[in-house]
Amino acid sequence: MVTLTNVGTAYDTTDASKGLGIAKIDFTGATSIEFDVRAKKVGSGTQSWQLFNETDAAELAVIDDAGAAGEKYLSGTFAVNLIGSKRVRVRAKSTVGSDDPIFFGASVVVT
Repeated sequence: MVTLTNVGTAYDTTDASKGLGIAKIDFTGATSIEFDVRAKKVGSGTQSWQLFNETDAAELAVIDDAGAAGEKYLSGTFAVNLIGSKRVRVRAKSTVGSDDPIFFGASVVVT
């Protein structure tokens, strides 16, 4: 669990938001990914959870949470067109920089 105090309005604003999980995934043959995030929305902004392809410095997926505060599972399916192994990690931001979301974990399924 990571509390992202003053998460910021851009990704990687705080050191805590840089440590939300990292994995190396082989995307060869993949056409889509399922990205799930378990979080607690604390604050009033739209909070965004991004799956970032650090190898190529590119966004793979983003789930925006504009709903009410509270604990929730957020999920989405996204098309991909990648080959080979990529280092990916989760990043967070909010439209209100002083929001304090809590990150419980994330998963990625490659299909």
